[in-house]
Amino acid sequence: MSQDFDNNIPDFSKRKTALKILLFLSLISLFILVIQLTYIDELSPLQANLTIINSFVLFILVFLYIILKVGMHATIGRIKEREKVQLPNEFRVDAARQTHLIITYLLPLPIYILVLAASISENVDIFIMLFSLGAILAYSYFLYSTIKSRKYSLEVKDKTITTFYKNKETGRFTIEDIAFVAFSGSGKTKVKIGDYAIMKIISFRAEKFLEIPLSLKNYWLMKKYFLKHNVNMDDIYNQ
Repeated sequence: MSQDFDNNIPDFSKRKTALKILLFLSLISLFILVIQLTYIDELSPLQANLTIINSFVLFILVFLYIILKVGMHATIGRIKEREKVQLPNEFRVDAARQTHLIITYLLPLPIYILVLAASISENVDIFIMLFSLGAILAYSYFLYSTIKSRKYSLEVKDKTITTFYKNKETGRFTIEDIAFVAFSGSGKTKVKIGDYAIMKIISFRAEKFLEIPLSLKNYWLMKKYFLKHNVNMDDIYNQ
């Protein structure tokens, strides 16, 4: 695929320039700090304060340099891993486990349950009771939906995608049936670090669609598959 993910190769030129500037400023700050520490006993109170400020500035510069450097290497690493993903004619894709999302939804539940129980026993403001009950219902729904989505899987054979739930066939798409494919993060419109990819397949038949969470590797695999077959796509996830 010559287009290779719509030429989604990051341009690191600005980041490399920023790294050079940060490194240059860090060296200057370090040089000044060495001189300041060499004559530490002879410094006036003002100069001593400037030494502390310079130390803080040096720390910030080095911290930013490391963050940018690590981020760039992580991105390059993902690109290399992406290019290693081969697209066979037949393959299986299991839904992402989404363990951290389940933990995220699970942790607040005991707190809201305790607040609701305390509100009922103490006969406090009805607003607090309703808020706690609403939070419990919302978190329970998201928890149920996330656990349920783990049980989906796909089998892809040439131009046919067969869907399964608990290893039982639930439907089938052909490339010609698919009107649109959308990729997003688990936060839907806003993608955060650590988000799982969510793939939604929409058929020309309005009642037929599929939504499934994907691991990063399976996201690359499915995206390459749809690019190969020229399917209309909208990719917010874009990793």
